[in-house]
Amino acid sequence: MYLSVMGTLGSGKTTAAKLLARELKYHLLEENFGDNAFLPRFYQDMKRWAFHSQTFYLMEKITQMLATPTLLEKRSVIQDTPIQQDAFSYAKAQHVLGNMDDAEWRLYQKIYKSFEPYFPKPNLIVYIETSVSVIMDRIKKRGRDYEQAIPLSYIELLDMLNHTWLSENKSIPVFVIETDGLNIVTNKKAQRELVEQVRKYVV
Repeated sequence: MYLSVMGTLGSGKTTAAKLLARELKYHLLEENFGDNAFLPRFYQDMKRWAFHSQTFYLMEKITQMLATPTLLEKRSVIQDTPIQQDAFSYAKAQHVLGNMDDAEWRLYQKIYKSFEPYFPKPNLIVYIETSVSVIMDRIKKRGRDYEQAIPLSYIELLDMLNHTWLSENKSIPVFVIETDGLNIVTNKKAQRELVEQVRKYVV
């Protein structure tokens, strides 16, 4: 079984992925890809370094995707963030915002599409649905310094791009979990509820 957890920045998708991996005894493919040397430069000059930073993440995720079939031979896998969200939400947002120009965006897409036939498809995407107002509140509460300056408009753009991809997706089943009233970070009952909802789809 191959699951992938998707959701807008701050929705709780990483928390959900770790929880589901632990409770369902799945191997967790984590989103943390270590040191992106372009990231500090990106925050200093977004138009200069957006393509480099996004392409770094894309290549790291491609490497992860190509290794996944071997992992699936041994056990079930759950992935923190599908590669489609990297490409059609995070990277596309940089193009929409003008930080990646048209030529850079075409090259990014060309790299993605060159590898796409080799990507295993998740049996299910678990989408962590969270309203933008709740996301902004959660970002504030978790207190990461570099996130506090993220504007509402950027979260709205990511959320819109996620939902655009979901509406166009015809090949991967999606199970949506509403989490505005489901605090899976600290509430044990909410954690059990999320796990049981997903378990019905995978058992």
